[in-house]
Amino acid sequence: MTDQPAGEIGYADALAELESILDELDGDEVDVDVLGARVRRAAELLRLCRDRIGSARFEVEQVVADLEAETAGVSAATSATHGESGEAEDDDTAEDPAP
Repeated sequence: MTDQPAGEIGYADALAELESILDELDGDEVDVDVLGARVRRAAELLRLCRDRIGSARFEVEQVVADLEAETAGVSAATSATHGESGEAEDDDTAEDPAP
């Protein structure tokens, strides 16, 4: 247990400390004098973990949205380019109609 301020602890360390607290609370010999403090710390660590997961989810969604936008842009550009190429090939092989 590190009892570092929640903002300074990483997700993995917070999760490990939380699991340690849960093991401690599940035990038969819970010290009533520290029970409130341990539960408070567990709640703090839970908030930190939830916030970090939420932030990571948001970042992943942003990256996926950016990639989808890029893919859509590339697909549109590729379709337009292939469409123009097809038209140019058609013009070369077909006779031009009279104006």
